[in-house]
Amino acid sequence: MRMKCSEALVFTPAEGQFIAYNFLEKSVFECSADLLDLLTRLKNWTAFPDLLDQLPDFSAEEIEAIVESLVSVGAVIAEGSADAAREQEYSETWSWGLPTALMHFSVQDNPFITVAQAEDMQREKARTVGLMQLHRPNGNGALKLPDPMRDKELIRLMAQRRTIRRALDVPVTLEQVSDCLFSGLGITGWTQNCVGRLPLSMTPSGGGRNPYEAYVFARNVRGLDRGVYHYSALDHSLERVSDLEDGDITSLIGGQEWGDDKPCMILLCAHMERTMWKYEDPNAYRVIMIEAGHIGQNIMLVATQNGLTACPTAALDHTRAKDILGLKDLTQAPIYALTLSAPLVDADDAGAAGIAA
Repeated sequence: MRMKCSEALVFTPAEGQFIAYNFLEKSVFECSADLLDLLTRLKNWTAFPDLLDQLPDFSAEEIEAIVESLVSVGAVIAEGSADAAREQEYSETWSWGLPTALMHFSVQDNPFITVAQAEDMQREKARTVGLMQLHRPNGNGALKLPDPMRDKELIRLMAQRRTIRRALDVPVTLEQVSDCLFSGLGITGWTQNCVGRLPLSMTPSGGGRNPYEAYVFARNVRGLDRGVYHYSALDHSLERVSDLEDGDITSLIGGQEWGDDKPCMILLCAHMERTMWKYEDPNAYRVIMIEAGHIGQNIMLVATQNGLTACPTAALDHTRAKDILGLKDLTQAPIYALTLSAPLVDADDAGAAGIAA
């Protein structure tokens, strides 16, 4: 067996030793200076007998136990293993460097706290730290601007948008879903650059790379059989890719209970390789995240125009979503989800927890 040090390790000093973190495995372990020296010896693939020759003060049994321990925490990978295949894919496909990789892979599949836990945390913060000012006012001499709501139909529509998590038990229509998809990702024209034709869409995209694909989780959509569908912006069509099981929507959005009764969800998945192809600067990762906001805002506004509410969330079970959608590449990731439903609102609901900003 050959082995080598993982390429996904970062280190930080802590009380006379190092804390090591593997961002692909999300494993953390303590690392002494001696262990760090051993890992540097394993920069390249190394056979076990060669490692024995490098460490004459240790027995074969001792070194074998050390290596097994290092493999278990993700410090060392064994040739031919699933971890080795994942690291090879990372080395071959991730072109935006370690800092961006650390951010991206560290936030995949993280556990989420419950609503009750989040509220308890906020109450404790308010008690011990105090509330935080959410707006910065201007002074008395500030220039008062014209009324933005007067005779401005689009702005009035935007002002009506709300995230309402309580839903009526009624279906949404295929036309409503179609409008939301087209407003977020639909192709409205074409342009040309130095190497070929690029699509123009309803939202801005860095370099015209259009890295997002949308998937529709249809639980109760009039005119559409229950299931999971891929939306093709190229021809404005839906293609079935998977069945939709009971509880799938809630489980995919971090277990948030309000997903249970939603008739539909749109999941935005980034194909980062499209943007990597043009931009080697890791700042392009930030641009991809911003693009999800552009797309999501269009979907939310058109949902509002259609009498629906779109509830956005970034709390996702990334691995399960990729499994359902058949996404295999390391550079492909679910980023943002929006459920669609008819809102359940009455006079007594205006201040309820079911209505978010």
